[in-house]
Amino acid sequence: MDFWNHKVNVSKEAAQRQIEIINTFSPEKRMKIALDFGNLGIDQTRNWIKRQHPGYSELEVTLEFVRLMYYETGQMSEEVWRFFHRKMKQKIKKDWSLRFRKMMKENDWTYDDVAKIGSFKNGKVIQATISRELPSFAKIAVILHEKNMESHR
Repeated sequence: MDFWNHKVNVSKEAAQRQIEIINTFSPEKRMKIALDFGNLGIDQTRNWIKRQHPGYSELEVTLEFVRLMYYETGQMSEEVWRFFHRKMKQKIKKDWSLRFRKMMKENDWTYDDVAKIGSFKNGKVIQATISRELPSFAKIAVILHEKNMESHR
């Protein structure tokens, strides 16, 4: 065993003892430990991305995670990355629109109401804008609304 690439701040003897103990566990328990460690790394990376980009949706966090962990490390080809990126962008666009419409419904707003709030010409302008891609002001409104809803639970 290569001693964890010498990256762990623990003695070789202590590491070997830990391995001996783990080897006494059932295969199911060893698998659960391995999965828990793997998930811990994934969760920490996703949380780091969320701290770097607080306005990202879960889909945007996933896109960035895949970019960092697979594309940037050369584990994903350019072609596969472009395909994945294109599909995720479509899902992200749809997700933001759905979340915006949910916010409108929960506040009992029409497109005309949103237009008045934002000093737009009329609701059709908002509706057309939302169908193309959610603008930054609308994303901010969604984020604030969702945080407000979370704090009231």
